[in-house]
Amino acid sequence: MNETTTLVTVMRHGAVDGPANVLRGSSDTPLSDAGWQQMRAACAALGTPVTAIASSPLNRCRAFAQELSTQHALPLNLHDDLREIGFGDWENLTPDAARASSPVLFDQFISAPEGMTPPNGEPFDEFAPRVRAAFDQCLAQSRGGHLLIVTHAAVMRVLLSSIMSLPWAGAQRIAIPPAGNFRLSCLAGHAPYLLNLNPSCAA
Repeated sequence: MNETTTLVTVMRHGAVDGPANVLRGSSDTPLSDAGWQQMRAACAALGTPVTAIASSPLNRCRAFAQELSTQHALPLNLHDDLREIGFGDWENLTPDAARASSPVLFDQFISAPEGMTPPNGEPFDEFAPRVRAAFDQCLAQSRGGHLLIVTHAAVMRVLLSSIMSLPWAGAQRIAIPPAGNFRLSCLAGHAPYLLNLNPSCAA
């Protein structure tokens, strides 16, 4: 059996242009100047050199991943299934505004989204499996070394929920600020092991 261990850092994109604290979903908003600084600082704080990158194709993740890949001649996998959930009619609304538009559905979606779909959005029961499958595919392509995955908050919560056997309501209580990240040790043939959860590493 292959006993290769891969270090994996899963990082959220930095701050973006436009209003904060909205449901951006599939909106292709670019990083702000502060967001670029946050991500560069977060990567500088990783300690262990990155050897491969996988990224959501959305601009707020892709642009930084491409910069890092080019600077350090690292392989880059732009994986479509690492993108954020599509919020449909809730896109670019604050949580309060989304709740006001459909109070019962929004509260159910936040607390227990299984079986739920944002209005004209992506069903959670399609989102979560695609994220888990994308993670497995990226890991399989990067055995050994240090893989950096650049993605979104809901994607990260799906992975943490799965890895730590957390209910979604518990995962929702994990703070993941811009450029926040967690690190995993992934031994071939074994479940990932959470090494740290330090979302405030990029001040």
